Amino acid sequence: MKPFNIISMFFVVIVIVIVYSMFNPALSHTMESGCVIQKIYTPDKEKLLETTMVCRDGNIGPSYWELFAEFYYGGVSEHEYCRYIKGDNMFGLPEKVCLNEDGTWRY
Repeated sequence: MKPFNIISMFFVVIVIVIVYSMFNPALSHTMESGCVIQKIYTPDKEKLLETTMVCRDGNIGPSYWELFAEFYYGGVSEHEYCRYIKGDNMFGLPEKVCLNEDGTWRY
């Protein structure tokens, strides 16, 4: 069996990259929708205030944290989000804290 030469291997890699870019839903969706991510900073450009998705048709999409919350906590059957933290009791035993729907912690 004759091994591939460098030119034929290069051609195969180029074909794979082209086919992948044509059928990748993430790439094709961003090209069709015309949406960009807009980052809003403080006037001194030190702190990021907000990240939103702005589309060509003027629709302002959800923020990063709204997408995050919908992805991780969007289902009705999801368990509540809880963590154990170091307690303030005499023995230093951990306390369970859970995240409420409004974003506050419940002890």
